[in-house]
Amino acid sequence: MDGSLTYNSNSLQTFNKSTNVGINTNIINHTSIPDSIAQLYIKASANDSTVPDQEYPSKTIGLAGTIHGSSQADLDDRIDTFKGYFNQRNVNLDIAYGSGTRRYTAMKTNTIGVDRQDKALFAKFNVELICKPFGFDTSATNLWAAKTGYTSATFTETPTITGSAPLQLPIFTITINSFTGAGDYVQISNDNNNQEILIYGLALEAADVIVIDCEQRIVTINGVEVDYFGTFLEIEPGAASITYTDGFTTRNVDVAGEYTKRWL
Repeated sequence: MDGSLTYNSNSLQTFNKSTNVGINTNIINHTSIPDSIAQLYIKASANDSTVPDQEYPSKTIGLAGTIHGSSQADLDDRIDTFKGYFNQRNVNLDIAYGSGTRRYTAMKTNTIGVDRQDKALFAKFNVELICKPFGFDTSATNLWAAKTGYTSATFTETPTITGSAPLQLPIFTITINSFTGAGDYVQISNDNNNQEILIYGLALEAADVIVIDCEQRIVTINGVEVDYFGTFLEIEPGAASITYTDGFTTRNVDVAGEYTKRWL
C-alpha cells in the first residue's frame, strides 16, 4: 500500500520492490468511527426518552501485511525487529491520509500474529492497536490571524471550525506587552455555549505570557501553572464565536488562538 505509516517513528512501509525485502502493510483499518458509549434516559411521565451525551473512550485500528527477507535468517531478524516496535505504549501512530497525516496515540492489544511458514522468505502479520478515540492533525490551525499590539478591551472573532470530532480544544496565548489600570483580569468566552475562562487576581505584569490550554486543561503564566475561574472552552465544528475581554484601563496585548484538528 502506498503512503507513509509509522509506529513510534518506526516505518511499517519499507518494502523494496527491487530487492523484495521489507515490510508491506496492505491493510490499515482506521476509518471506522471510535467506540462509543451512550445512555438512554427516560423522561418522567412523558412516554419518551433522550440520550443527553455520547462518549468516545477508544478506537481500535487493525494492521495487516507481510514481512519479506532476503533469506530465512534475514526474515527471522526482521520479524524480531518488527515485534519489538510494539513494546512502547501511548506512542504516535502516523498514517498518511488525504493530503496529510492522521496521528493517533496508540498501543498494541494482546494481538500480534506473525505466520511464518518454514522455508518461505516472507511472513504474514496482523496487529491490533487500541488508540485514544480521535485522530489528530500533526500541526495546529490558527483560529484567527493573531492580534498583535491590540489596544481595545474586547474583540470577537467568528472562525469556522473544522475537524469531525464533536468538540475541538483550542489553545490561547495572551502576551501582555503593557497596560495601565488595576483591572487585573483577562477572559476568553465561547459565545455559542456560554463557556468562559477567567484569569483574575494574579498581579499581572507587563511581559507576562498567559497560555490557556483547553486540551491539557491547564493555565500557565510564564510557564508556571496557575489557578483560574470558569471552564475550559470546547468548540463544536462549524461557525464559532469567541470573545476576548480584559479589565485594564489601557492595554497593548498580543492574542493568538489555535487548535489541532481532531477527527473521528
